[in-house]
Amino acid sequence: MKILNRVALFSGLIWCLGVQAEIINIQEAIETSELRISSGASGSRYVDAKGCRTCKSMRLEITPATIIRVDGKRVSAGKNISRHWSGGVVIYDVETKQVVKLDL
Repeated sequence: MKILNRVALFSGLIWCLGVQAEIINIQEAIETSELRISSGASGSRYVDAKGCRTCKSMRLEITPATIIRVDGKRVSAGKNISRHWSGGVVIYDVETKQVVKLDL
């Protein structure tokens, strides 16, 4: 009986070595020392942020579902926060480029 258990365990381990899981990144975060929030002509708002000084700026859309915190306090997505900020963390959806969470 012990030999059968060992064979089953060994077979399971060998099978696990052949299986590889693919990691899919659905959200990304940028910690930046400077970002700009602006409003578009249609009333939509955007975050322009860089991950580093030499990185290209990314334009990400703020939606009504975006969670926004200013100095640790939650504010509504409808509040006017358009301006240059001295830094923050932006978490966004990789595919849609929409901001999920914004900490200023």
